[in-house]
Amino acid sequence: MTVDIAVQPDRLKYSDAVLGVLLIGLAMTLTRFFVRFITKEAEIGAHLTMKESGTLVRDSMLVMLFPCITSLLILLGAWTTTRWLILLDIILYFGVAAVFVIGFSSSYVLDRDIRLGLKRGAVWSGMALVLVAAKKFAGEFA
Repeated sequence: MTVDIAVQPDRLKYSDAVLGVLLIGLAMTLTRFFVRFITKEAEIGAHLTMKESGTLVRDSMLVMLFPCITSLLILLGAWTTTRWLILLDIILYFGVAAVFVIGFSSSYVLDRDIRLGLKRGAVWSGMALVLVAAKKFAGEFA
C-alpha cells in the first residue's frame, strides 16, 4: 500500500490510508491464523481445542503490530498536518527498517550468526527498495 501511495500521494485521504493499512493487516493476520490452524490440525491429526485455537489467535495478532504502528504514524501525521510526501518517506523508511529487523531476526534465531543475519536483513531491505523503485518506474509509464 505504501508503494501505491508513493506513486500517487494525493489520491487517498488520511482516513482511507488508515483503514486500508488496518484492513491489509487484518487480512494478513487471518491468513496467518488459518494457515497455522490447518497446519497444526494436520500435524496432530485431530481438531484443536478452543484453548489451542486461542493461542494461535494470540500468536497471529503479532502480525498486526506493523499495520497498527503505521496507522498511528498516519494519524499522527494528519494531526500535525504533515504533508503526504513527508509522511510517506517516514513510513517507507520505517517499513524498510522493519523488513531489515524481520530478515535479521529470522536468520539470527536459526543460526546465531550475526553476519548471516545482517546479510539476510540487507538483502530483504534491498528487495523492498527495488519493489518501491519498480512501482514508481512503472507508474511513470501508466
